[in-house]
Amino acid sequence: MRLLTCATIALILAHAPASGQSKRAKRLGPVEQDPGGACDTSAWRLVFSDEFDGDALDRSKWITWFPYSNDGSDQCAGCRTMGASNTIFRDDLVSVSGGQLHLGVRARDGEWYGGRKQHEGAMVHSIGDARFTHGRFEVRCRIPKGTGLWPAFWGFGGETEIDVFEFCGERTKLFKGALHRWGSPKYSTSGRKKLRSLGEGFHDHVVEWERDGVTWSIDGEVVMYRGRYVDERGRPLPACGREPGERHTAPYFPRAGDDLNIILDLAVSEPKGFCKGPKRPKAWPEGSSFDVEHVRVYQRGR
Repeated sequence: MRLLTCATIALILAHAPASGQSKRAKRLGPVEQDPGGACDTSAWRLVFSDEFDGDALDRSKWITWFPYSNDGSDQCAGCRTMGASNTIFRDDLVSVSGGQLHLGVRARDGEWYGGRKQHEGAMVHSIGDARFTHGRFEVRCRIPKGTGLWPAFWGFGGETEIDVFEFCGERTKLFKGALHRWGSPKYSTSGRKKLRSLGEGFHDHVVEWERDGVTWSIDGEVVMYRGRYVDERGRPLPACGREPGERHTAPYFPRAGDDLNIILDLAVSEPKGFCKGPKRPKAWPEGSSFDVEHVRVYQRGR
């Protein structure tokens, strides 16, 4: 993942809406020659994993901030804060025990690079060779309950962001996933689906990013899909098995060649942010943590 300036990452993480785009332009990209082709049925091969078996975070795989300063350290305004969250990410709220990663939260007023926040949360961001173009991204986790809690599992690199999921702790039945292309202009697509409460027990969340399609699933059930190619109404076409021909591309589809880092975080939303965050600092009940049993990445074997 390329390193970005603090100003750039602040703009990206603020999720500013695209402007000056017609509804058609948001759904339909340029027409390209679609080569078609058969589905890739080769086996998935494990290329990265963390089972969190020890008693401390594996620092060869993870850091606990966004490395968007010029030197990759946490010394920038956007390195320990994020967009519409009311949160500073703190190292001591990241722990590993009992075969799980725990990302905690607490109500504590603080300041980071002049920005005041009322809560503290936790995050991990993959480093080293843990950057991936295409693959199966999998996490087994338990979603925390609580008004304003904002757990997320996502990948980011270059112009591409894939949100495997974002939940709001007050609505743990509502899945939300998204794709973002942070170019100029910015393009996005998102989806949501009401499910059983995912705040009870552990569940498997997966995104499969193939050359021509992205598929989201929970516990083996497909909950969302987006394709590289779309029909004249902007509806996604299948990832494979298409006949060759000229077709519109989806402007929000992940850019080929962008390597994504893996990110898991637990933040607290602003009162009118992504979730319904508390208007005043709130002491979270014991056990209000985002608990992760494993993270795994697979790619097609050759």
